[in-house]
Amino acid sequence: MKYIHPWLKASRLTAQGFIIPPLLLGHAIAIYLGYQVTLETVILIHTYGLFMHLFIVYINDYADYETDQLNQTYTPFTGGSRVLVEGMLSKVSLKKAARFMALLTIINGIILSIASGTLFITLLILLGIFLMIAYSLQPIAISYRGYGETLQVIGVAIILPLVAFLSHGGTMGAVLWAPILALLPAQFAMAVSTSLPDEPSDKTSGKHTTVVNLGGQKARVLMILLFLLSYFVSVVIIQNNGAALWPVLLAAFPFALLVSIALKYNAIPGSRLLSGVVLLAILTNTTLVLSVSVIYMTT
Repeated sequence: MKYIHPWLKASRLTAQGFIIPPLLLGHAIAIYLGYQVTLETVILIHTYGLFMHLFIVYINDYADYETDQLNQTYTPFTGGSRVLVEGMLSKVSLKKAARFMALLTIINGIILSIASGTLFITLLILLGIFLMIAYSLQPIAISYRGYGETLQVIGVAIILPLVAFLSHGGTMGAVLWAPILALLPAQFAMAVSTSLPDEPSDKTSGKHTTVVNLGGQKARVLMILLFLLSYFVSVVIIQNNGAALWPVLLAAFPFALLVSIALKYNAIPGSRLLSGVVLLAILTNTTLVLSVSVIYMTT
């Protein structure tokens, strides 16, 4: 257990909640368009999601070690797993684990490509790995140059649903872009929210996140506006399709709580209030993506 516990902590399995909803959106689009969705393919897709998630959290911890050392305002959702900072694992072992997970991700992608008959899946998976390397590691380190959230959105909100959709036999020409694009602002808003608690250490280490560039208060306002945009566009698309709106309306509850806290109170990094803001932002995005997925699956 002494050996397993550090790896479980480094794996941050609760963050699979960022990966699973976009994959479900890809399933939903495939079902909506009449493609056959098999259990075997679903298992393969979510195995890819797990391998990709583990690659992301391992390489992110490895790359952000110095910044995480400065971080005294981390939360359960932000600031990395802390396994390097607390000396539970070495940088060498984490780097090897990241490489191994990248290899498993690629192998999984090749299997999906062969099964579905399209090379695009492997190409998208390779692009996702490259984006994560560009996000975290020098000499590119986009997260330190002000475009980290953009790469996150491309990887999570575009690549993940596309991989799931294509794996069910879909083609790039048949992709239903409306729900994917409608949810992009919400995905960006969640990316902004998860950097709110890390503002002091990110600023010290020269990491130019949206929060560092705008300041916490303006970043929270931007986050709310982005969520509103996704809600509005999603409702319009769903109404045009003649589907029921109640799943999206249910998803509005965590958003209402988020607005009441994020705009009314000056939640500062290190406070429980800001941790609550981050949690509500994650719930808002997750429930919105899931609700749109349910609508497309059942329409």
